[in-house]
Amino acid sequence: MSEQTLSTPNSITLRQFDYFVSTVRLGSMSAAARKFGVTPSAMSQQIGALEVALGRKLFDPQSRRSSLTKFGREFFAQASTVVDHAYQALAIGQSFSDGVLTIGTTSTIAHKLMPPLIYRLRLQCDIDNIEVRSFGTMYDLGAALDRGTVDMAIGPLTRSSAKFVHTIGEEELVVACHRSQESRFDGTWQRLAEVPWIGYTNSSDIAKTLVQESGRANVEIRYVVTAPDVPTALSLVEHGIGIALVPKMALHNCSRLLSVTRPAPRIKRKLSVHVKDMSPYIEKFLGVISDMELVRKFRAAGLLEVR
Repeated sequence: MSEQTLSTPNSITLRQFDYFVSTVRLGSMSAAARKFGVTPSAMSQQIGALEVALGRKLFDPQSRRSSLTKFGREFFAQASTVVDHAYQALAIGQSFSDGVLTIGTTSTIAHKLMPPLIYRLRLQCDIDNIEVRSFGTMYDLGAALDRGTVDMAIGPLTRSSAKFVHTIGEEELVVACHRSQESRFDGTWQRLAEVPWIGYTNSSDIAKTLVQESGRANVEIRYVVTAPDVPTALSLVEHGIGIALVPKMALHNCSRLLSVTRPAPRIKRKLSVHVKDMSPYIEKFLGVISDMELVRKFRAAGLLEVR
């Protein structure tokens, strides 16, 4: 049997694999381009170069890179495995660190829920070496857990490769508005749709929820600006630019210029801890986060809803 190598007349790069796989997984080239911080045309050129090197089309030419060819489907199955394994290999240097507990979560949980948890871990469990990483989407958070970049993931994850999943409560999503506007709203989407909104990138889970809920109410949201994360969205609301859908806990100890409207029906999503492999540090963390006294304090402070 002859031995094959990865060398080709036109060199294929891992970046091209990554661009192609992300385009398929995210559903569009524009979404994948935002993920990598490049223009859609630059990404299209790289995927085009990959097709030239392969000698076959990956996308149906009539679909504007939204529908895979038969070869494209087969190639994606193999390429996605290559990309995932490459990320796992690259993550070894980042994740392999004795005595460090690495926690991946959302920006809101990192800002609001993690400080009191870390205080308890240091006080009760003598754990000092903790690293918190913030992720913009649940896809990125779940991928980090799958690659081993983080030891555990905390957030509204609906699926992951975790062997252990522990539900800690519920997160309520509310509409943040400037205090001068609070009398305008009664919780109905019809009234909420009358004012400009601050949106998020299309890959954001909150953005998808906003589209879903406003669609159910048969109203059209008018966006005036796109925010990269919840803290930025709240800052824009504070300056009177628009209103935004945010986790309720994000408003804990925030500016007095901000007010809250609960859309009807109320929007809640489950918060869970996802873990692939247990360790003494993770067991201690789960013991702290399951403490009923701490959970009651979180609920009283408006940080967490208890199911």
